[in-house]
Amino acid sequence: MTQLLSIDPESHLTFRGPFSEVVTSTLTLRNETDQTVCFKVKTTAPRRYCVRPNSGMIRAKEVMEVSIMLQPFQYDPNEKNNHKFMVQSMKLAADESTPLDEIWKNAAPGTVVDKKLKCQFELPEEVPAAPPAPESAPVSAPPNQTFISTEKSNSNSSSAELQKATEQIERLNKENANLKKRVAEAAGRQVSVADPSYNTAAYYIIFVILGWLIAKFCDLIPFPR
Repeated sequence: MTQLLSIDPESHLTFRGPFSEVVTSTLTLRNETDQTVCFKVKTTAPRRYCVRPNSGMIRAKEVMEVSIMLQPFQYDPNEKNNHKFMVQSMKLAADESTPLDEIWKNAAPGTVVDKKLKCQFELPEEVPAAPPAPESAPVSAPPNQTFISTEKSNSNSSSAELQKATEQIERLNKENANLKKRVAEAAGRQVSVADPSYNTAAYYIIFVILGWLIAKFCDLIPFPR
């Protein structure tokens, strides 16, 4: 079937990097007929591209430009690119008030013309690498090398102290649990729970024990020097 639109470029859409930001390629559509033509643009990779406009109408002999925006991605020159676009076009009836979605939905077989285009990615020419330094030239150590080594040493020392303190804290927690259990058992044997003097004595003992544990715990925590 004869093409209704003259499409530029004809076969390939070229996207020139770098691809760390949006790269735009322009598709020019020219209506070569004496009637209004509607079009829409499709792609095999819809998540990678943004097309504006992706559909519309072009009156007789008029031109429309379509911007195809490639979204940023990590470019791998060894990766095979299979992205393709297809421009579909169809002559529009006299009534242009009908929504385009309905026109495409009710399109008769054989009235839609397809044109396929491939995508190609190009990188700008690379800047020549600097010549290597002479072998006899001394190579200075990175300025932060010593700092990293010191940081590792401090980290190992702090880890050992922290592990030791953690073990002591766990032992204190066990002692605390045992003390609470003993206080509860002794109080249950000697004094009735309903006796107010029992509650006062029990609270006093618990507060004394907790104060002693907190003081001992604070002494064991290693503070940075």
